[in-house]
Amino acid sequence: MAQAAELPNKLFANGRGVLAKFGYGRLDHDPAVEDWPAMWDLLKGDFAVAARPEVPSFGQLGAAEQAAAMDYMRRRIEADHSLEICERLHVELFAGGIDTARVERYSAARETYETCVEEFGEARERLEALLRRKS
Repeated sequence: MAQAAELPNKLFANGRGVLAKFGYGRLDHDPAVEDWPAMWDLLKGDFAVAARPEVPSFGQLGAAEQAAAMDYMRRRIEADHSLEICERLHVELFAGGIDTARVERYSAARETYETCVEEFGEARERLEALLRRKS
């Protein structure tokens, strides 16, 4: 069965370039050896607010904040990876035809992705609470 390389989906195709600025596409990296300070530099802007326009560098964070930041970044990597799986399974639906097994695999992957996104948001809220206490 021939498989399409990519869906004709401009959102995925164009969105990857934007997301790459924030570390997306590094899915072959082992999170245990990630460069957390460099990734934090890409993502810390998510935490800038009027009361705290300058977000500390990774090295300036306390131990609790660093642990929470690493959890936040790990969950972002997991969400990225889950998105890739969803996209691959979605392509299979188009390439191989829709059948029950393919739909179920895609549905399970989509549910996993949605859970990852929710956990990423929860990790962001925990980290924001720690940063708010520190400022």
